[in-house]
Amino acid sequence: MAPRNNSTIDSLMLATFNRGLFNGSILVVKNDSVIYKNSFGFTNGSKTKKLKPNMVFNIGSISKELSATSIMKLVEEKKIRIDDKISKFDLGLPSWAGKIEITHLLNYSSGLPKYDWDSVRTNEDVYTDLMNVEKLEFEPGTDFLYSNNNVFIRKLIIEQVSGLSFNEYIKKNILAPLKMEDTFLSPVKETAQFTTGFNNEGVDYKEIYQMDGGTYTTPDDLYKWIQGLYSEKIISTKSVNILATRLAHKNANQSSLGFTALENGTVNRHQASGSNVDYESIIDFNLDNGLTTILLTNNANYKLWDLNRAINAILNNQPFTIPNH
Repeated sequence: MAPRNNSTIDSLMLATFNRGLFNGSILVVKNDSVIYKNSFGFTNGSKTKKLKPNMVFNIGSISKELSATSIMKLVEEKKIRIDDKISKFDLGLPSWAGKIEITHLLNYSSGLPKYDWDSVRTNEDVYTDLMNVEKLEFEPGTDFLYSNNNVFIRKLIIEQVSGLSFNEYIKKNILAPLKMEDTFLSPVKETAQFTTGFNNEGVDYKEIYQMDGGTYTTPDDLYKWIQGLYSEKIISTKSVNILATRLAHKNANQSSLGFTALENGTVNRHQASGSNVDYESIIDFNLDNGLTTILLTNNANYKLWDLNRAINAILNNQPFTIPNH
């Protein structure tokens, strides 16, 4: 994809950067043609090294799309069933595992509690906390609770069924086929491509969590991901639509693919966001008009959706507002 420049989007991004509200990378593509691509700011809080397009950012919860898609790939390969109870996989979990189906892990309806972020630092910590869960928050399938424990158990199932570590499975079945060559899975050693999250006082964030499956990537690689997902390079359209369907409950504000919208059972818009302390990321893929916006930052000011709305307005020749404090 050869970079092109849209002067109005460039003015928007430069103004937002100058206001101290965006430090990161952006990619705007329509029907595989690059409308705008750029990087603003610095790799860390010292503000001595400028960002380059191939530098990677932690994308937080967008990473969860990888485990959900992997589960559906195993379903398509008939290695598991979506209605399998997780007790089938002999993960050593308490008796509640006999109530929870894989589908509950996908749509966050398992009843598993949220992480205790004060106590968990590693995979082993998460597993220990799970073993100490005596009672679910609700009967599986009856309510919605956005808990990372669902994602953790997805990973355990993927590992047991595939015989690979979760990271190895993702590299072999998603990153390699889609040629996502600038994507790294945690825990990883920093390389020259890495950015460090920092706050508005210029203080760098020191990573304290050592869990598998966190994703560091670039806008170009995230574009490869979203295009690969919707062109049946990993799983079928039918499986994508299953993942994108929200639980039929008033509390269910998202699917396993984020803030998806469906028309007649088929996705017409895929919006997703992620954050991890000072990192923030969003994807907005509009299947109706072919427009994709990807924004990644290592200095989270929570203005990415505002920027996305402004970019959409610009491309639709509508008035737009430059984000402010």
